[in-house]
This record gives sequence, structure tokens and C-alpha cells, in this order.
Amino acid sequence: MKKVFILFATLFIVNVAMAQFDFCIGPKIGYQTQTLSGKKADIKNSFKNNFTAGIFARATIGKFIIQPELLYFKTGKVFNFDADINLNQTGVNVNPIVTLNQTNLSLPIMLGYQALDAKLLKIRANVGPVIYFVLAQEQDADDNNIVEIAEIKKQNVTWGAALNLGIDLWRLTLDINYSFGLSNFFGTDSVEWSFNNSKGSIELDKSKQNIFTVTLGLKIL
Repeated sequence: MKKVFILFATLFIVNVAMAQFDFCIGPKIGYQTQTLSGKKADIKNSFKNNFTAGIFARATIGKFIIQPELLYFKTGKVFNFDADINLNQTGVNVNPIVTLNQTNLSLPIMLGYQALDAKLLKIRANVGPVIYFVLAQEQDADDNNIVEIAEIKKQNVTWGAALNLGIDLWRLTLDINYSFGLSNFFGTDSVEWSFNNSKGSIELDKSKQNIFTVTLGLKIL
């Protein structure tokens, strides 16, 4: 049995050694959004806030691809809270609007297959896990309300899975990626609020982060 294992291991190493090997690395920039929209106005207005940039590396062994990336991006979310319907009878605004801004890093590790490998044109399909790291979080409430909202606790690390379609034209590389969250976005199930002598909590839904990304990279090596 041991000899059979050694034989298979030797054949695998020989096949890998004989296979075509290619490696590249470079920077990439792109657009990232949590909502898909075909309207030019939506894309134009949100491009600044959804700008993403980073680096990628890709190793190709035969038709098999390993492509890790490290991308920097910011996200913004708006929450409409209904603190307590009974307090609305006082005539004040107790429906605060809270904006949550985060600075993030994402680490996708894509595994895939190169379907077309021409001299100047390459087409590939990838899947793989994505790890999201929250670097910083800022929370702003609507100035017109007087309800105090406690800090919305974040998850410092969340997980996702991604589907990716890539096209290379000479040294330029285009990636169209959709990742869907596997872990909850919030670090808690509820958030506390207070108004005068009244206190309570607001339940948060089990939100997961789904992100659509288009990036353009340059192979410098």
C-alpha cells in the first residue's frame, strides 16, 4: 500500500512539474456595491463611496488557477428605527435614521479553471471563500431626533463565498464578482435606545453582506 501511495505521489509531482506554470501579480481598482442597479445615475452617485482598490496574485498550473486578493473598500448602510410607537404621541421625532459607515478589507481566495488560454486573450471562472475584516466603524444619527441609539456592534470578521468570471486581454485583467455572506453582519441581535426616562431595545435582523464587484487589474509581473 505504501508503494502504491508513493507511486501516485510521484506521478502527481511529475504531472505538476510538466504542466505549464504561470504566475502574475499586480494592482487593481474597481467598483463595489451591495445593491445591483442598471441606472447610470445610481452608479455615478455611489462610485466615490464604493471605490475599491488592492492587489492580486495568480498562479496558473495547466488549467488550474489559484488567485488570492486583498482589497480595501468602504461601505455605508442606512437604518430607519422605530424606537417606540407610544412615544410618537409626544409630538417629537422618535424614528431616528442612523447611518453606519465602515472601512473594510476583503481577502478572497479564488480557485478556478481557465477555459480559454490564447496568446492575448484568457477567460476563466473562479469560486472560493472570502474573509471580510472591519478596520473602522462610524455611526451617525439624524440630527432632528432626540432618541439616543447605542453603538451598533460590529462583527470584526465575517465570511462569504464568491463566484467570479475573469477576462484577460494582454496585461489587463477584468473580474466580475458576486459574493454572498455566510455569517451575520451584526455583532449583536439588538441595539439599545433611550428617550428621557424610557429605555428599550430594537431587534436587528439577521443581515448578511452580499456584494457585487467589478475590478480592473494590471499584471506587472
